[in-house]
Amino acid sequence: MAADQHQRIRRAFMGAALGSAVTFLLTSCSVYPVEVNAIDQLAGVWSDVAGRTVEFKDDGTFTAKGLDKAEVGAECSGIADRQHGTVSLFGTYGEVTFDGVVCEGMKLAFYGSPSSFVACFTRDMTSGGCTDEFSREEADPSDPGREPTT
Repeated sequence: MAADQHQRIRRAFMGAALGSAVTFLLTSCSVYPVEVNAIDQLAGVWSDVAGRTVEFKDDGTFTAKGLDKAEVGAECSGIADRQHGTVSLFGTYGEVTFDGVVCEGMKLAFYGSPSSFVACFTRDMTSGGCTDEFSREEADPSDPGREPTT
């Protein structure tokens, strides 16, 4: 009887551990859409692992470096010299317009959690994530002139 009870406890523990691991993996893969309704939630400098950056300003405009080398550059020809534009927020995504470039249907999707989310340029909002994820840069403590953006 004790061995049977031990197995039930072990299965319950393993199930809980597996559930926690799955939750952690899903959260870390940034698949959950996040509501971003105010431009100040977005304002600041964001970067991806390749070193590309996008700076979102309080007035709804952005300036980027390196987007022509990202997936968005392949989808929107002509952005190499025009990596600036506007973003309008609609909850879990933003409508993106590049100044002087025809790039229909480009969006900025938000995934993760409300306190820590990523942004990515995409045309496919149903994919549950995308390549070229941009994260907000933290302030460098050794640079007293730079304000934190989170």
